[in-house]
Amino acid sequence: MPQTWQAAHDELTARRARLNKEIAGYPGPITGCDAQFNHLLERRAGLNAELARLSEMGSGTDTKTLKRFVEACPYLNGPGGEDDK
Repeated sequence: MPQTWQAAHDELTARRARLNKEIAGYPGPITGCDAQFNHLLERRAGLNAELARLSEMGSGTDTKTLKRFVEACPYLNGPGGEDDK
């Protein structure tokens, strides 16, 4: 679990980069598999929203507020976060 604003930002940015790489390497349309691709796009949109929310908070965010953000962020919870599921 990230302990600083910068660590949370770096983790979300790294997850977004991995997800963008996965989306870029996704094969062309396969009948019945569009749901998987759409799920990747939804996860990317969610990561972008969380990064924007974190950026709005700013790097001077107090520890208590940052802890609440990290606990509520689905992409920072658990060992791999949602984007590794």
